[in-house]
Order: sequence, then structure tokens, then C-alpha cells
Amino acid sequence: MQSDTVGELEVVTGRGLTLTCSPTAHQGLFDAVRAGLGQAAIITRVTLRLVPAPRHARRFLLTCPTLSAMLNDQRRLVTEDRFDAVQGAVLAAPSGGWTFHLDAVKQFSGRAPDDGALLAGLGDDRAQAQPATMPYLAYRDRLAALERALRAGGQWSLPHPWLCTFVGGAAVEQVVARELEQLRPADLGEAGQVALSPIRRAPVRSPLIRMPSDELCYAVNLLRFPDATGATQAGWLVAANRAAYDRIRAAGGTLYPVSAFPMTPPDWRQHFGPALGLLADAKRDHDPDHILTPGYEIFDA
Repeated sequence: MQSDTVGELEVVTGRGLTLTCSPTAHQGLFDAVRAGLGQAAIITRVTLRLVPAPRHARRFLLTCPTLSAMLNDQRRLVTEDRFDAVQGAVLAAPSGGWTFHLDAVKQFSGRAPDDGALLAGLGDDRAQAQPATMPYLAYRDRLAALERALRAGGQWSLPHPWLCTFVGGAAVEQVVARELEQLRPADLGEAGQVALSPIRRAPVRSPLIRMPSDELCYAVNLLRFPDATGATQAGWLVAANRAAYDRIRAAGGTLYPVSAFPMTPPDWRQHFGPALGLLADAKRDHDPDHILTPGYEIFDA
């Protein structure tokens, strides 16, 4: 997580104090501010740990025959550490149903990687594979084209209620299959998708990022971009997000809290579990009047 790359933070607390916090100074505040939903302080300066950027990205867009095949390939690639980034997407098929796509990227600066070794043993339809080499910056900026297209079509400013969650690797296939049964393509929109990204649990150290305990977890995100007709039903889609979250939570999943539906204080207590004490202590010490970011309604009034 980006919050795990933070070395130091300058913040302004709810008391109006400017403090510098890190793993060795004001550690409780440091841990409460990273992924803390703005409850204790406002971040005004961040020091991040960096690594050298590669020069190129070798990207493969692959089509898998089934959800199971895509998830199996993702597990294999992550376990064998072949790629630097592995993502998946479920898209509505023009003829009905769903199509399953795998997006895998290998970064390099010198000699290009061996395609055969990278793709060996995968279950995709290799005839539909779309390999490409691009400058690393172009790869990192790849979503800008989608934003420009949505802005040009007037969809960017329409309501697009998303749901972002984490699901354990043991439950992900059952959970996603069930959600696909509930979804209509119109609920996602032409540019929408169900995004599935495998994430190793061990490197995630930020205490307020709540994830299942499985060694391999998945970000399971309903990325909705409904057209003008669907956007008028945003309230229904928000309710659908809530219902989906309840099902995912019952299967052991957790929330990535940028999602479009309201949570109650009991919801948040269940979400944070034992980590809520860390956030509550920081709220008491640094924002006792509950000035900052009230909209999440994490704490009882």
C-alpha cells in the first residue's frame, strides 16, 4: 500500500497543532493518520520511500475462458513472481455474459524479458493475446486516456458509485461468481468493470488497512460508469453496493473505504475490529471536538 511507503508525515491536528510524526516520533498518530480517513489530522507534507524507476514496461493483455481460469493464472503468476503487476477485469461481453481479462506487466531497463518464459503454462486464449512494450511513464499514465474519453462523453461528471473491497483468496471465486449473478452490464456501464487484483498480505503493514488473513487476498472492485440513464438511478446503485458489501463481509471480506454507500458506527466497529482503539485514541487526543472529516460517521455522536 502507498501508506506502507511513508517515512514521515507533517500534519495539522484537530487541535490546530502542527506535528511531525513517524515510526519513532508520535507513532500512535503516525499509524492513525495513515489510512485513517482524516479522523485525527490533516496531512500537509509526506516523505515517501522511493525506488529507481525502470525505463520500459512489457505489458500483456490476455483473455481467459472462465473466471476460474483467470484466478488460477493470477495465483500462479503471483506465487511464481513472474511479473511486477498482475490485475484482472471482468467485462460485459457484447453477446451477453462476461469476458475475463488478465493484465500482466514486467518492468525492465536493459534487455527485454522472454515472453515465452513469462507466459508459460497459462490457460489464456493465446491467439487473443495483446503484448506491447511502452515507456514506463506511459504505462503509469495509462488511465489518463480513459478519463479523457469519459470527460469527452460527459460521463465523468455523472454519478459513478463504486464499491471497493478485499476478499481472501480462498473465497474469491465463490464471492465473485455470486456477484456476477447479481450484476447487469447496465449497472457497470460501457466503461465499467469488475476489477480483480491479487495482493500479497504480508507486505501490508498499515494497521488501519483491514484485510482478510489469507496469505493472498484480492481487491474486488465494482467500478461503475453508468450512462446518463443509469446515473439517474444512482440511489439504487448505492443500495446495491450496500447489499454487495454485506454479502462480501459475510464471506470474510473487508472494505476499502473509498466506496459509495453509507456506513454506521456499528459497521465501522466491525470493520476496524481491534484496530479501532488506535483510531479512537488518536481522535480523543488530537481531535477531541470531532472537527475533522465527520462524513464517515465512524464514531457515535
